[in-house]
Amino acid sequence: MFKRKTEVMSVKEFMNQGTRVPHVGKFDKKKAVRFAVTVGVTVLSLTFGDVSYAAAGAVNGAVTAKVVAAFNPLVELVRALSYPIGLVMMLGGGIFIMIGNSEKGLAMIQKAGLGYVLIQMLPLLMDLLVEIAKSL
Repeated sequence: MFKRKTEVMSVKEFMNQGTRVPHVGKFDKKKAVRFAVTVGVTVLSLTFGDVSYAAAGAVNGAVTAKVVAAFNPLVELVRALSYPIGLVMMLGGGIFIMIGNSEKGLAMIQKAGLGYVLIQMLPLLMDLLVEIAKSL
């Protein structure tokens, strides 16, 4: 009469037949940077008024002080979180050393220590750069 057609598939394929997710494109870095700059300029213009003179390259002490004061709570939060995160990473490195993977453990301890020192020193470096920019 008529021939039967048999289709062979795995259970996973059978269960996922109706739930196909459309392909999402690659992450576009240029669009993300444009979006971040647009949001940053918008926030600065809403907060501090016209920032076109600051964007043109002129360094104004009042604008600089406002920007530094605006970001100070975020900087202090990151500095405060760097100690417990660094401690957890160093403890994890110690555990890796204990279980026999000393290369990975020492690398984790080294990177955690370097990261902690850099996070604590970056506000000082930024203050130095702001002073250099003011003198130019």
